[in-house]
Amino acid sequence: MTARRPGRAWTLALVALLIAGCAVGPRRGALGEDAKVGVFTYRVLAVQWQDQIGRGEWAAAPNARFYVIYLTVTNNGAEPLPFPRARLVDAAGREYEESPKARQRGIGLGSLQAMSPGFTINGSLVFDVPPGAYTLILSDGNKGEAIFALPN
Repeated sequence: MTARRPGRAWTLALVALLIAGCAVGPRRGALGEDAKVGVFTYRVLAVQWQDQIGRGEWAAAPNARFYVIYLTVTNNGAEPLPFPRARLVDAAGREYEESPKARQRGIGLGSLQAMSPGFTINGSLVFDVPPGAYTLILSDGNKGEAIFALPN
């Protein structure tokens, strides 16, 4: 009895399954570049260190310093969606959430309830962190991520 070799169709099916099972990995972006993740398109425009956010009685001082990231976000989907969670990661791998002080004052995209389909929003993300080098991670609300290396 001779052993049968797999047919061409079977081999192609196996290769397709292997490719489909591979993780694509996060989308990397640079300042000024679009990074499409799921139904969202992100573009980081600029960053700025600040010693205060808000004005007058709404002013707030940081625990360390405010790192403000200016960006645009487009919802390319067909339904309103909440702005996905944003994380800032330092060189040691520590993760930071958006500043509660900024959210309480309605400053930053993290305070948005929902983004309408087809709309682009210009806004900012505010983090209260010590000065240093950071990476911004933006998600699509599922498993996709865009990663931006940010300047000091």
